[in-house]
This record gives sequence, structure tokens and C-alpha cells, in this order.
Amino acid sequence: MYQVLISIVAFLVAIGVLIAVHEFGHFWVARRMGIKVSRFSIGFGRSLFRWYDRQGTEFVLSLIPIGGYVSLFGEGDQIIPPAERHLAYKHKSVFARMLVLLAGPGFNFIFAIFATWIIYLMGVMVFIPILGNVPKDSVAGLAGLKKGDEIVSIEGHATPSWEAVSLELLGHMGNDQPLRIVVREPEKKTTVTKTFNMDHADDYSLDTNWLENLGLVMMDPVPPIVGKVLPDYPAAKAGLKEQDLIIAVDNKPVDSRSEVTHYIQLHPKKALLFDVLRNGQKIKLTIVSGEKSSEEGQPEIGFIGVEFPALKTWPTNFVRIQEYGIGEALIKAIKRTDEFSLLTLEILKKMILGEVSARHISGPLIIAKYAGESAVIGIKQFLEFLAVISISLGVFNLLPIPLLDGGHFMYCVYESVTGRRVSDTAQWIGNWIGGFILVGFMILAFYNDLTHFLR
Repeated sequence: MYQVLISIVAFLVAIGVLIAVHEFGHFWVARRMGIKVSRFSIGFGRSLFRWYDRQGTEFVLSLIPIGGYVSLFGEGDQIIPPAERHLAYKHKSVFARMLVLLAGPGFNFIFAIFATWIIYLMGVMVFIPILGNVPKDSVAGLAGLKKGDEIVSIEGHATPSWEAVSLELLGHMGNDQPLRIVVREPEKKTTVTKTFNMDHADDYSLDTNWLENLGLVMMDPVPPIVGKVLPDYPAAKAGLKEQDLIIAVDNKPVDSRSEVTHYIQLHPKKALLFDVLRNGQKIKLTIVSGEKSSEEGQPEIGFIGVEFPALKTWPTNFVRIQEYGIGEALIKAIKRTDEFSLLTLEILKKMILGEVSARHISGPLIIAKYAGESAVIGIKQFLEFLAVISISLGVFNLLPIPLLDGGHFMYCVYESVTGRRVSDTAQWIGNWIGGFILVGFMILAFYNDLTHFLR
């Protein structure tokens, strides 16, 4: 219940901030262009709070917090007195109207740069991409990657962190060309180039650990010491106890909790032989694993009913701290925002072409979940979450779909090329088409959210 409350509050804060940023972009540029702003609203529906500034703009906080808008004087069929024509949106030049339309998404990108800049100034702890147990039949295993390898670069781009690895591979999702991955092998200073095939990467949902499905598993420094044995589950019935150290499963040595968990999951409804150290003595236990569903359309996975303790502090050889000066942090923030924006567009393109599953589209429920989780972890993680959502909001609003900023911008492009405005009838038809597209998009996002929570 506490986590649900945190998620709701964090979601409302995140959405409120990002909507305010987006609408303020339209508002600020409209004012600079000499356009009168009638209303600035955060949310829709019944007004909860309102006030007016000296220029007559009504600022409103409304009941339904998802969304917002800026109402410009002279939009639509509004009657404009001759004395106020110079203040009307539709009587401004096409260039001025283009700037107003681009300002909302533009401010989302500016906010993302600012949030990321703050993160870099605070210093970033990143996980070094050192591989844990690599299944031999996985994409990574077939490429020759193995436990202990550090991924140094992908296609010539440095990968100092797991995030960098993820972003590089996402950019190649759906491609059928093999990738060049440079790794540093354990205890060696030299590097080796491997060939990595991404043919089937698009089969994995981004809601799951798709890197793990490729065989790219983070090295786990936590030994497989049992933290908790759940009553009435297979492990408890077989006699496994807290503080037992698991040293092998089916005569295969294991040295981390992730190796044990992974092996159990791959062997549902099997009699597994565990070698355990208890008070310095070696004990053998046979545990028949249970079976439960994993992801939709995926095979069942095994479980035995144990929990391993969480790691409070990561060893220094697994993480690195990246610190930057003011200028360097700003450059990196701009670069990261640019890279993520292009990556978002690339994924959208591949979804449209059918190269990447539409299951990657998330709605408010998933966003709320991630908002709460990031808020609990700390300010850096919450700022990073805001930056990512702000970029997504900016890119989405630039799509050439009627009703969105990008759709209205295309109307302006048409006007600048032909010298005449799009007819009211064409705009009406476009709005209906855009409405159907957006409603369909929202239904798909809610469906993906519900299947994520119900499976």
C-alpha cells in the first residue's frame, strides 16, 4: 500500500512538472511573439484553483491531472475585434506560429538536458558491464562471450556502463547485421572482438530483462547464501535453511545468487541436487522445483521458494563513479538527450514497420510504477526518470499526427509552401483521424500496462 501511494504521488508530481514545462514553452514563446494567451491550464475538467495575471491570462489547476493546454487568443472560430487583431494567433506570420508550436516539445528537450546536467554534476555511479554466467545457447554465448568478460565497446562506441550497452543494442534492435563487440577478458589487459547477432532481439519485450534473454547478464557479487526460506514451498519441505551456502546445483558449481536463480528457473518441475555448506559441513539436498508462469507467451519457469539477501554496497571493482565539470556535464547532457531522442524515433519507426513489437509501448500505470520506484531510490534516479519521460513527451508531440503539435506544424509547412492555409474541412477530417490514432494508441498502452500487471 505504501509503494502504491508513493507511485501515485510521484506520478502526479512527474506529470504535473512535465506538462507545466511543455505548456510553459507554448506560453512563453507566444508571449514573445506578441500573442495574447487566454488560458494556461494544468489538467482538464473542473477547476480547482485559478488566478489572473496583469495581462489577463487565466492560470488554472484542474481536477484531471493528465494533460494540459494553453489557449491562445484568436484560435479557431473565435471572433476577433479589429483593434486586437495584432494579438491573435491566427493573424501572426506562419513563422511565428511555427515557433509557438515547436516551443512545447522544445522545452521538454531543454528540461531533459537540464535534469541530466544536474545528474552529471552530482556524479554518476555506473555499473561496469562485466558479464555473469552466459548460457552457451544464448545469443551472447554463441558469440563467444563468457563469464567475467567486460564489454568495452559496441560498433566502435565505448560502453563504460550497462546503460551504455543497453542504449547501443537498442539502436540496433531489429537489424539483421551482426555487431562487433569488443570485450576485455578476465585477468587480461588485451581486448578481443566478438561477432554478436541481433536477429531475434526484437522478440523480447522491453518490460522484461531483454538483455538477460540475450545472455548479457550482469556479474553478481552476492554469494548464494540463503536469506529466507518460504514455508510450505519446495525448499522448506526439502530441509533447506537460512544461512545455508549453496555451492553447487546438479554438480555444477555456483558462486552467486543469480546463477542459482537462473538454473532453477530453467528447470521447472525437476528434482534438483543441491550441495550446501551448513556450519562448515557439506550437505546434499534434493529439491523438486515448482512451476509458475513468467511472461505472456513464454515458457513456465521453476522456483523453490527462497529469497537471497540484497546487496547494500557494491564492491568497487563492479562500479565506477563518473564526475564532470560544469561545461563537460552540459555537453554530455545535450549529447545524451540527442541520442535518446534519436533512439526513441528509431524504435517508433521500427514499430511502424513491424520490426519491433508494440508491446514496448507503456501507459500511465507502468509510468506510475517506475515513477514510484525511482522516487524511492533517490533524487538522481527520479531526475533521470523525468528526463526520459520528458524526451518521450517531446518526441511524441512532434509526430505529424493531427491534434498534436507536429500535426499543426505540418499545416504551417503546407501554408508556407503553397501560400494558403489548410481548409477547415481538411482540418476537421484530420482531427478525426488524429483522434482515432491517439485513442488507439492509448488503448494499446493501457492494454500493455494491464497485461504487465496481470501476468
